[in-house]
Amino acid sequence: LNELNEAKDDSSIFVDPYGNIRYRGKDPNNYVTFNDELWRIIGIIDGKVKLIRDGSIGNYSWDSSDTSINDGRGINEWSQADLMKLLNPGYENEKLEDNSVTGSLYWNRASGQCYNGKNNATTDCDFTENNGNSKGLSEEAKSMIEKSTWYLGGHTSSPSDVTIDTMSLMMDRERGDSVVENPSDQLSRTTIWNGYVGLMYPSDYGYAADKTCTQDLYHYEYEDACSKTGNWLYQDINGDDDEWFITPDFDGAYVVWSVTYEGFVAYGTDVHFAYRFRPAINLKSSVKVSGKGDGKQRSPYELRF
Repeated sequence: LNELNEAKDDSSIFVDPYGNIRYRGKDPNNYVTFNDELWRIIGIIDGKVKLIRDGSIGNYSWDSSDTSINDGRGINEWSQADLMKLLNPGYENEKLEDNSVTGSLYWNRASGQCYNGKNNATTDCDFTENNGNSKGLSEEAKSMIEKSTWYLGGHTSSPSDVTIDTMSLMMDRERGDSVVENPSDQLSRTTIWNGYVGLMYPSDYGYAADKTCTQDLYHYEYEDACSKTGNWLYQDINGDDDEWFITPDFDGAYVVWSVTYEGFVAYGTDVHFAYRFRPAINLKSSVKVSGKGDGKQRSPYELRF
Protein backbone atom coordinates (compact mmCIF):
# COMPACT_ATOMS: atom_id res chain seq x y z
CA LEU A 1 0.00 0.00 0.00
CA ASN A 2 2.09 2.88 -1.28
CA GLU A 3 -0.43 5.40 0.00
CA LEU A 4 -0.05 4.07 3.53
CA ASN A 5 3.70 3.42 3.43
CA GLU A 6 4.28 7.03 2.37
CA ALA A 7 1.63 8.41 4.72
CA LYS A 8 1.82 11.82 6.27
CA ASP A 9 -0.62 13.46 8.65
CA ASP A 10 -3.58 14.66 6.57
CA SER A 11 -7.37 14.54 6.60
CA SER A 12 -7.68 10.75 6.30
CA ILE A 13 -4.29 9.13 7.05
CA PHE A 14 -2.07 9.70 10.05
CA VAL A 15 0.61 8.08 12.20
CA ASP A 16 -0.23 7.28 15.82
CA PRO A 17 2.29 7.59 18.70
CA TYR A 18 3.24 3.92 18.32
CA GLY A 19 4.24 4.51 14.69
CA ASN A 20 1.17 2.75 13.27
CA ILE A 21 -0.40 4.18 10.12
CA ARG A 22 -4.17 4.55 10.35
CA TYR A 23 -7.21 5.71 8.42
CA ARG A 24 -9.59 8.18 10.03
CA GLY A 25 -12.61 10.31 9.29
CA LYS A 26 -16.04 9.88 7.77
CA ASP A 27 -15.34 7.71 4.74
CA PRO A 28 -11.67 7.31 3.79
CA ASN A 29 -10.66 5.37 0.70
CA ASN A 30 -9.80 2.17 2.58
CA TYR A 31 -12.17 -0.37 1.03
CA VAL A 32 -10.67 -3.67 -0.11
CA THR A 33 -12.01 -6.88 -1.60
CA PHE A 34 -11.25 -9.79 0.74
CA ASN A 35 -13.10 -13.10 0.99
CA ASP A 36 -15.13 -11.90 -2.02
CA GLU A 37 -16.63 -9.23 0.24
CA LEU A 38 -16.05 -5.63 1.18
CA TRP A 39 -13.61 -5.22 4.04
CA ARG A 40 -11.79 -2.09 5.17
CA ILE A 41 -8.18 -1.33 6.07
CA ILE A 42 -7.72 -0.12 9.63
CA GLY A 43 -4.08 0.61 8.83
CA ILE A 44 -0.60 -0.80 9.18
CA ILE A 45 -0.51 -1.88 12.82
CA ASP A 46 2.65 -3.42 14.29
CA GLY A 47 3.97 -3.71 10.74
CA LYS A 48 0.95 -5.67 9.46
CA VAL A 49 -1.96 -4.55 7.30
CA LYS A 50 -5.02 -4.93 9.52
CA LEU A 51 -8.46 -5.43 7.99
CA ILE A 52 -11.98 -5.43 9.41
CA ARG A 53 -15.11 -6.67 7.68
CA ASP A 54 -17.31 -3.84 6.46
CA GLY A 55 -20.41 -5.33 8.09
CA SER A 56 -21.34 -7.53 11.02
CA ILE A 57 -21.78 -11.29 10.54
CA GLY A 58 -24.37 -11.71 13.27
CA ASN A 59 -25.41 -11.05 16.85
CA TYR A 60 -23.89 -13.54 19.27
CA SER A 61 -22.48 -13.80 22.77
CA TRP A 62 -18.85 -12.91 23.33
CA ASP A 63 -19.04 -15.83 25.76
CA SER A 64 -21.58 -17.75 27.79
CA SER A 65 -21.34 -20.39 30.48
CA ASP A 66 -23.16 -22.98 32.49
CA THR A 67 -25.26 -21.57 35.31
CA SER A 68 -22.68 -22.82 37.83
CA ILE A 69 -20.02 -20.47 36.38
CA ASN A 70 -20.53 -16.74 36.95
CA ASP A 71 -24.27 -17.41 37.19
CA GLY A 72 -24.29 -18.35 33.50
CA ARG A 73 -22.98 -14.97 32.39
CA GLY A 74 -19.81 -16.26 30.72
CA ILE A 75 -16.11 -15.49 31.20
CA ASN A 76 -14.14 -12.51 29.87
CA GLU A 77 -11.10 -14.50 28.70
CA TRP A 78 -10.77 -14.21 24.91
CA SER A 79 -8.40 -17.18 24.57
CA GLN A 80 -11.25 -19.43 25.77
CA ALA A 81 -14.26 -17.41 24.58
CA ASP A 82 -17.10 -18.87 22.54
CA LEU A 83 -16.78 -16.10 19.96
CA MET A 84 -13.06 -16.74 19.52
CA LYS A 85 -13.78 -20.44 18.98
CA LEU A 86 -16.45 -19.59 16.43
CA LEU A 87 -14.03 -17.51 14.36
CA ASN A 88 -10.82 -19.52 14.53
CA PRO A 89 -9.61 -23.01 13.48
CA GLY A 90 -9.06 -25.97 15.77
CA TYR A 91 -12.39 -26.07 17.60
CA GLU A 92 -14.35 -28.38 15.33
CA ASN A 93 -14.79 -30.80 18.24
CA GLU A 94 -16.66 -28.22 20.30
CA LYS A 95 -20.14 -29.77 20.31
CA LEU A 96 -23.41 -29.69 22.21
CA GLU A 97 -25.17 -32.73 23.64
CA ASP A 98 -27.14 -33.17 20.41
CA ASN A 99 -23.79 -33.39 18.57
CA SER A 100 -24.27 -30.07 16.79
CA VAL A 101 -20.99 -28.22 16.25
CA THR A 102 -20.35 -24.81 17.80
CA GLY A 103 -16.65 -24.34 17.07
CA SER A 104 -14.76 -23.01 14.01
CA LEU A 105 -17.97 -22.49 12.02
CA TYR A 106 -16.90 -19.16 10.54
CA TRP A 107 -13.42 -20.42 9.72
CA ASN A 108 -14.79 -23.51 7.98
CA ARG A 109 -17.78 -21.93 6.21
CA ALA A 110 -20.06 -24.27 8.15
CA SER A 111 -23.41 -24.09 9.92
CA GLY A 112 -24.33 -25.14 13.43
CA GLN A 113 -25.07 -23.51 16.77
CA CYS A 114 -23.86 -20.14 18.07
CA TYR A 115 -24.15 -18.83 21.61
CA ASN A 116 -26.59 -15.98 22.05
CA GLY A 117 -27.46 -15.63 25.71
CA LYS A 118 -27.02 -16.52 29.35
CA ASN A 119 -26.62 -20.13 30.54
CA ASN A 120 -25.12 -21.35 27.24
CA ALA A 121 -28.21 -20.42 25.22
CA THR A 122 -27.72 -21.10 21.51
CA THR A 123 -29.29 -20.33 18.17
CA ASP A 124 -28.90 -21.65 14.63
CA CYS A 125 -26.19 -19.91 12.63
CA ASP A 126 -25.04 -20.32 9.05
CA PHE A 127 -21.67 -19.33 7.59
CA THR A 128 -21.82 -21.49 4.49
CA GLU A 129 -20.75 -20.22 1.08
CA ASN A 130 -24.33 -19.53 0.01
CA ASN A 131 -24.99 -17.18 2.92
CA GLY A 132 -23.83 -13.96 1.33
CA ASN A 133 -24.66 -11.82 4.36
CA SER A 134 -22.37 -13.71 6.73
CA LYS A 135 -20.50 -16.39 4.84
CA GLY A 136 -17.35 -17.74 6.40
CA LEU A 137 -13.80 -17.59 5.10
CA SER A 138 -12.78 -19.02 1.74
CA GLU A 139 -9.61 -21.09 1.37
CA GLU A 140 -7.96 -18.22 -0.47
CA ALA A 141 -8.87 -15.75 2.28
CA LYS A 142 -7.53 -18.06 5.00
CA SER A 143 -4.24 -18.41 3.13
CA MET A 144 -3.80 -14.62 3.32
CA ILE A 145 -4.24 -14.32 7.10
CA GLU A 146 -1.22 -14.03 9.34
CA LYS A 147 -1.37 -15.71 12.74
CA SER A 148 -0.69 -12.77 15.02
CA THR A 149 -0.36 -11.58 18.59
CA TRP A 150 -3.52 -9.93 19.89
CA TYR A 151 -3.42 -7.95 23.12
CA LEU A 152 -5.86 -8.73 25.92
CA GLY A 153 -4.91 -6.13 28.48
CA GLY A 154 -7.89 -4.60 30.24
CA HIS A 155 -8.98 -1.45 31.98
CA THR A 156 -11.26 -1.13 34.97
CA SER A 157 -12.87 2.28 34.73
CA SER A 158 -14.44 4.80 32.37
CA PRO A 159 -12.28 5.91 29.42
CA SER A 160 -13.21 9.51 30.19
CA ASP A 161 -9.51 10.45 30.24
CA VAL A 162 -8.95 9.25 26.66
CA THR A 163 -9.31 11.57 23.66
CA ILE A 164 -7.72 11.35 20.22
CA ASP A 165 -4.76 13.28 21.60
CA THR A 166 -4.37 10.85 24.51
CA MET A 167 -5.50 7.65 22.75
CA SER A 168 -2.09 6.11 23.45
CA LEU A 169 -3.33 5.71 27.05
CA MET A 170 -5.97 3.29 25.76
CA MET A 171 -3.38 1.45 23.69
CA ASP A 172 -1.10 1.18 26.73
CA ARG A 173 -3.94 -0.42 28.68
CA GLU A 174 -4.83 -2.80 25.84
CA ARG A 175 -1.19 -3.87 25.74
CA GLY A 176 -0.79 -3.88 29.51
CA ASP A 177 -0.68 -6.65 32.09
CA SER A 178 -3.82 -5.93 34.15
CA VAL A 179 -5.90 -9.02 34.91
CA VAL A 180 -8.95 -9.90 36.96
CA GLU A 181 -7.93 -10.43 40.55
CA ASN A 182 -9.35 -13.60 42.15
CA PRO A 183 -12.04 -14.23 39.50
CA SER A 184 -15.05 -16.15 40.72
CA ASP A 185 -14.68 -18.65 37.86
CA GLN A 186 -11.06 -19.40 38.94
CA LEU A 187 -9.88 -19.30 35.30
CA SER A 188 -6.51 -17.64 34.90
CA ARG A 189 -6.47 -14.67 32.51
CA THR A 190 -3.98 -14.02 29.73
CA THR A 191 -2.76 -10.69 28.37
CA ILE A 192 -1.84 -11.87 24.87
CA TRP A 193 -3.38 -14.38 22.47
CA ASN A 194 -1.92 -15.79 19.27
CA GLY A 195 -4.57 -16.44 16.64
CA TYR A 196 -5.98 -15.64 13.23
CA VAL A 197 -9.29 -13.83 13.63
CA GLY A 198 -10.04 -11.30 16.33
CA LEU A 199 -12.06 -8.13 16.86
CA MET A 200 -11.18 -4.45 16.85
CA TYR A 201 -9.81 -2.64 19.91
CA PRO A 202 -11.31 0.43 21.56
CA SER A 203 -8.27 2.36 20.32
CA ASP A 204 -8.99 1.30 16.72
CA TYR A 205 -12.44 2.83 17.03
CA GLY A 206 -11.12 5.87 18.86
CA TYR A 207 -8.48 6.67 16.27
CA ALA A 208 -10.96 6.26 13.39
CA ALA A 209 -12.79 9.46 14.38
CA ASP A 210 -12.37 12.67 12.42
CA LYS A 211 -9.38 14.72 13.55
CA THR A 212 -11.76 17.48 14.74
CA CYS A 213 -13.24 15.18 17.42
CA THR A 214 -12.64 16.65 20.88
CA GLN A 215 -14.67 14.32 23.12
CA ASP A 216 -13.32 11.50 25.27
CA LEU A 217 -14.19 7.92 24.30
CA TYR A 218 -16.95 7.69 26.89
CA HIS A 219 -18.68 10.70 25.33
CA TYR A 220 -18.02 10.11 21.62
CA GLU A 221 -21.74 10.25 20.90
CA TYR A 222 -21.81 13.96 21.88
CA GLU A 223 -19.99 14.97 18.68
CA ASP A 224 -20.84 13.64 15.23
CA ALA A 225 -17.18 14.08 14.28
CA CYS A 226 -16.37 11.38 16.85
CA SER A 227 -19.01 8.86 15.85
CA LYS A 228 -22.17 9.16 13.75
CA THR A 229 -20.92 11.10 10.74
CA GLY A 230 -17.20 11.41 11.37
CA ASN A 231 -16.00 7.94 12.32
CA TRP A 232 -15.78 5.31 9.57
CA LEU A 233 -15.80 2.46 12.12
CA TYR A 234 -19.13 3.57 13.59
CA GLN A 235 -22.09 1.57 12.33
CA ASP A 236 -25.71 1.89 13.41
CA ILE A 237 -27.43 -1.03 11.69
CA ASN A 238 -30.63 -1.64 13.64
CA GLY A 239 -30.71 1.39 15.89
CA ASP A 240 -30.27 -0.57 19.10
CA ASP A 241 -27.30 -2.89 18.57
CA ASP A 242 -24.01 -2.57 20.43
CA GLU A 243 -20.82 -4.06 19.01
CA TRP A 244 -18.10 -6.14 20.65
CA PHE A 245 -14.46 -5.21 21.16
CA ILE A 246 -11.85 -7.87 21.93
CA THR A 247 -10.83 -6.00 25.11
CA PRO A 248 -11.90 -7.27 28.55
CA ASP A 249 -12.91 -5.11 31.49
CA PHE A 250 -11.01 -6.42 34.48
CA ASP A 251 -13.37 -4.88 36.99
CA GLY A 252 -15.28 -8.17 36.88
CA ALA A 253 -15.12 -11.77 35.68
CA TYR A 254 -17.71 -11.55 32.88
CA VAL A 255 -17.56 -8.03 31.45
CA VAL A 256 -15.81 -6.56 28.40
CA TRP A 257 -15.75 -3.37 26.32
CA SER A 258 -18.18 -2.50 23.55
CA VAL A 259 -19.23 0.40 21.36
CA THR A 260 -22.87 1.34 21.78
CA TYR A 261 -25.34 2.12 19.03
CA GLU A 262 -25.18 5.75 20.20
CA GLY A 263 -21.48 5.75 19.35
CA PHE A 264 -19.66 5.91 22.68
CA VAL A 265 -17.26 3.35 24.11
CA ALA A 266 -18.75 1.41 27.02
CA TYR A 267 -17.17 -0.76 29.69
CA GLY A 268 -18.63 -3.37 31.99
CA THR A 269 -20.74 -5.05 29.28
CA ASP A 270 -21.89 -8.60 30.15
CA VAL A 271 -20.31 -11.02 27.70
CA HIS A 272 -23.43 -13.18 27.34
CA PHE A 273 -25.38 -10.44 25.54
CA ALA A 274 -26.04 -11.15 21.84
CA TYR A 275 -24.29 -8.19 20.21
CA ARG A 276 -23.02 -7.75 16.68
CA PHE A 277 -19.38 -8.00 15.70
CA ARG A 278 -17.03 -7.64 12.74
CA PRO A 279 -14.10 -10.03 12.29
CA ALA A 280 -10.66 -8.44 12.10
CA ILE A 281 -7.49 -10.00 10.66
CA ASN A 282 -3.87 -9.21 9.82
CA LEU A 283 -2.60 -9.93 6.31
CA LYS A 284 0.58 -11.86 5.58
CA SER A 285 3.44 -9.70 4.34
CA SER A 286 3.39 -11.63 1.05
CA VAL A 287 -0.10 -10.28 0.25
CA LYS A 288 0.00 -7.24 -2.01
CA VAL A 289 -2.50 -4.74 -3.28
CA SER A 290 -2.89 -4.96 -7.06
CA GLY A 291 -3.03 -2.00 -9.36
CA LYS A 292 -6.78 -2.30 -9.61
CA GLY A 293 -9.09 -0.21 -7.46
CA ASP A 294 -8.60 3.10 -5.70
CA GLY A 295 -9.96 2.21 -2.25
CA LYS A 296 -13.38 3.73 -2.78
CA GLN A 297 -16.48 1.67 -2.04
CA ARG A 298 -17.36 1.37 -5.72
CA SER A 299 -13.75 0.51 -6.65
CA PRO A 300 -12.07 -1.27 -3.70
CA TYR A 301 -8.45 -2.31 -3.61
CA GLU A 302 -7.78 -5.90 -4.74
CA LEU A 303 -5.43 -8.29 -2.98
CA ARG A 304 -3.05 -10.88 -4.45
CA PHE A 305 0.02 -12.88 -3.49
